[in-house]
Amino acid sequence: MATQRQPSVGLLLPPVLISFVAFVLALIALLAGTGPQQESLEPYHIIAVNLSNFGHDLVASPTKSDPKPSSTSGSSLFDEIADGARGLGQDISDGVNNITDGIADKVIEELGISQWYSLHILTFCEGMFAPNASDPDAWFNLTSCTAPQPARRLNLSDVLDHEIQAGPLHKNLNQLPIPESVQNAIDIVNNALLALLAFYALASGLAGLSFLLSLAVLVLLRNNVNKLIVWTNMAVAGLGAFMFLIASAMISYVNNKGVEEINNAGKDIGISGIKGVRLIKISWATFGLMSFVSLYWGLATLKYTQRWVSIGDGFRRREKVLA
Repeated sequence: MATQRQPSVGLLLPPVLISFVAFVLALIALLAGTGPQQESLEPYHIIAVNLSNFGHDLVASPTKSDPKPSSTSGSSLFDEIADGARGLGQDISDGVNNITDGIADKVIEELGISQWYSLHILTFCEGMFAPNASDPDAWFNLTSCTAPQPARRLNLSDVLDHEIQAGPLHKNLNQLPIPESVQNAIDIVNNALLALLAFYALASGLAGLSFLLSLAVLVLLRNNVNKLIVWTNMAVAGLGAFMFLIASAMISYVNNKGVEEINNAGKDIGISGIKGVRLIKISWATFGLMSFVSLYWGLATLKYTQRWVSIGDGFRRREKVLA
């Protein structure tokens, strides 16, 4: 009887590595906003509320006007003087606008509030944009995060009221009203937090279990791989992929719907939403990785099924000959 060939190390290594990467990405999504890596993982928020323009209407800003183009060919001395005057006027206007923007940025600081507030699965964080909010390459400079708490919700009105009253201007939200519709928009994310936590906790656990099972096959069971082992790995990876699919779809929905509603509700008072693009990307990437692991073990199951079918056919042909 010929000895059954067992899978090589090279063939069993991909599910180990891929499930490990999926597990790490899942932990990033689940634990962002917690622990010692809060600042480095801050961009992996579900959604952020941008308040860098909040309160800017307290400072009147001059209207910017576009300079009219002028032709230099065949122009008279009067035209050149007029063009120079227009250019000088525009320079003065730009300078005043820059000063006004600086004053408006100072308003946020004087109000005692942060320029952004972000929602994670377990916490919400706040901070300032660095080097400043108007910089196109600005990054999230973290100030603080709340303690991890599954049921924690971001109530923007309460947070701002507390911070503004504690600030040097000693104002309150009666003087700087925030429409209820802004909080209603934020609640789109708040209402999804517990469900996201449940799905991500399950998905992370399944990704970790898939890694351990794949590692066990590679290290301990390589010479004893059977159909039950392969089916177990496929089921765990497949269920993990399904959980990531639901979680990724939820994150994509609350990002699109939440940001749209926040922008519509807060456009008149300088409040806008920021999508958690990085979280969306790693969430769908994790779904893809776990799907690959499940497909890998599914193909292995097919291989064993075909082998056992061929063995069964052999027995039937043998019985037919003997008959």
